[in-house]
Amino acid sequence: MTTIDRISLRPAAPAANREKLRAELADLLHHDPAALPDTARLVEDLSMDSLAMMTLAAWLGSHGVRTQTDQPRRGTVGDVLSLAETVAGKAVQLTIRAGDGSPSGPHLVPELPPSRPDALAPVLESSVFRLDALQPVDTEYLYALAVRPENCFRWRYRGVPPAPERFVEELWTQVVTQYVVRRIDDNQPAGHVVAYNADRDVGHAYVGAVFEPTYAGTGLAAEVITLFVRYLFRTFPFRKLYLEVPGFNWPQMSSGEGRYFQVEGRLRDHVYYAGRYWDQYLCAIYADHSSGEPTSDRNERKTS
Repeated sequence: MTTIDRISLRPAAPAANREKLRAELADLLHHDPAALPDTARLVEDLSMDSLAMMTLAAWLGSHGVRTQTDQPRRGTVGDVLSLAETVAGKAVQLTIRAGDGSPSGPHLVPELPPSRPDALAPVLESSVFRLDALQPVDTEYLYALAVRPENCFRWRYRGVPPAPERFVEELWTQVVTQYVVRRIDDNQPAGHVVAYNADRDVGHAYVGAVFEPTYAGTGLAAEVITLFVRYLFRTFPFRKLYLEVPGFNWPQMSSGEGRYFQVEGRLRDHVYYAGRYWDQYLCAIYADHSSGEPTSDRNERKTS
């Protein structure tokens, strides 16, 4: 079971302010405010996926909330609104702990470093993670990450771990660039992001990512992919980046359709796994959308 420790919480804000925040949250999540009672659970009742949790974290950050976690979060709307009811100039910090009281991990809300010596240098870190260039010593970790049962069927091998020699041989095949994801707080590796199969004549490439299972559903992985996507658009003249999403991965990111990406294709019964065939979604992130602005808002402004 997961417990919540609130650090430096302020007195409760007036009810009117809570309802204003509820309406703001409802608009953010595309829900009716009446469907967001304090008791509604973010995952179990509202079915919030990783992208929705990332969006929620950014909204909390705009209200001065910094979140720490090493565990999948299972909060309620009431928890979120309590955190957002802050006093100007003072931040609230929320720590999610496992039922055994194990210590918390990194900050959730992504931030740019306070200063950079060169404004043209690529941004490769947030307050939570940084992207490190692959070193020979990273190969063993990347192989172990890729073949973990929780990851192997979602990653390129579809549940069939390759021989270590084959993994090393294929590590840079058709790859544009790739990074090991490391936690800033303790330098521990947390994942792997890669851009591959680039067609430079028409200006697109594909993006893939795999992370430690502990980050599933928290929004942390989605934030790192956003950081990587922004880096790719800033560094290469790509017009768009594609994500290939098999149907069994789709529930983790479906809320981003029309908001962070567009579904440009759906291949029926394309992927076989677990005794059945699954559709595969071809999702596109456009270069002029890499700032994180919802696609729907951008389209409305263009047509207004």
